[in-house]
Amino acid sequence: MNTPHRPIRTTIILGGLGGLAFLLTSLPGIPMGFRPWLSFGLVWGLTAVYALMLARWSGHGLADIIFPLLVLGGLGAALPRAGVVFGLALAILSWIRSGICYSRSGFQALFREGFLCGGGGLVLALWGLSAPLSWALGIWLFSLVQALFFVLFEPGPRLPAGPPADPFEQARRRIEELLEG
Repeated sequence: MNTPHRPIRTTIILGGLGGLAFLLTSLPGIPMGFRPWLSFGLVWGLTAVYALMLARWSGHGLADIIFPLLVLGGLGAALPRAGVVFGLALAILSWIRSGICYSRSGFQALFREGFLCGGGGLVLALWGLSAPLSWALGIWLFSLVQALFFVLFEPGPRLPAGPPADPFEQARRRIEELLEG
């Protein structure tokens, strides 16, 4: 079955699931020393899943996105508490989306990603991330901003302007073409 992808809906759902997963990482009973790696692992996992979806939607393979994800994973494992690494996650997401999957000129890519990742980061900064619930909602809000990519910059295929053709008429024309040679 050939079903079209729905990137807006999928991006929003992935962000909601990521927010719920973040709530699970903040449950009591998880050692405090383990939480930074768990949080960054969640960010890396969300980035990796989203990158895989972007590659699939744009027709690219896993080989195209593996290097950026390895860079992010390596630096995140070494420095999970650094805010710079979370900023790096935004840069890697931008690199994968506008540099690999939906490549454009350098200026267009910088504008699109500056608007979306900068806007998403601003939403997080203004949201006031102080409690696990606010982090979870912040992750979901960030995904809402990221879904704008497919609304503003990469609209899906346009529907035909006229009414759909009659399938019987199309079959009759196809049979006539085959009979005529």
